[in-house]
Amino acid sequence: MQLTNEQIKYVSDYIESKDIKWYELQVELTDHMVSSMEEIWEKDPELTFHQVKQYAENKFTGDSSFKSIEKEQTKVLRKEYNREQWKMIAAYLKFPKIISSILLLALTFKISLYFEEPRKFVAVLFLFLLFAAIPMLYTYLKSRKIDGNRFLEIEMINPIPIIFGGFINLGLNLANVFKEEIDEYPLVLFLFCCLWALTVLCVITGIQLQNKTIKRIKKQYQLS
Repeated sequence: MQLTNEQIKYVSDYIESKDIKWYELQVELTDHMVSSMEEIWEKDPELTFHQVKQYAENKFTGDSSFKSIEKEQTKVLRKEYNREQWKMIAAYLKFPKIISSILLLALTFKISLYFEEPRKFVAVLFLFLLFAAIPMLYTYLKSRKIDGNRFLEIEMINPIPIIFGGFINLGLNLANVFKEEIDEYPLVLFLFCCLWALTVLCVITGIQLQNKTIKRIKKQYQLS
């Protein structure tokens, strides 16, 4: 026995009332619960709608509760996002893209040698990336809600950890700790240039993933 549109809407509202704020999870859990209800109702047509709903709801307990499913999905998406980004970064370290990466690194290191205090140059490089990543933050905040709906996948591409943490924060902290070594040893300076180049790739791939994810979500859910 199939549920009516009104009954499906009731189930959808019920899922949302369980503090499931992510639209794709609301859709997925609604479909799952509706299918379960229809299966139960098919076996026992004498049950009322609310009885069927209660039986289906009983399946979402313990590790299968709504919030547990949300937490598990968050972990899965975070792993997928990290794996996809490192895959994209690896592509820049293979031919032919590695040529542009090497040129960027070589140019950065050569310019740094003209500075009397290379540590200041290194600090400027990482501070520059803070400003370069601001468009990512703007796009994220602008697209955090699409047609009034929030998406867990978009939350996973939150650029704040990249802007205020990650390699940028690491580079600035290490530059402060090893400031004398940077000025004295070209090899140390070169390693910082390598870290900066890797951070650049993180920002670039972050922007690409961000645009790709937002575009796919809009297409999948037919949102503007």
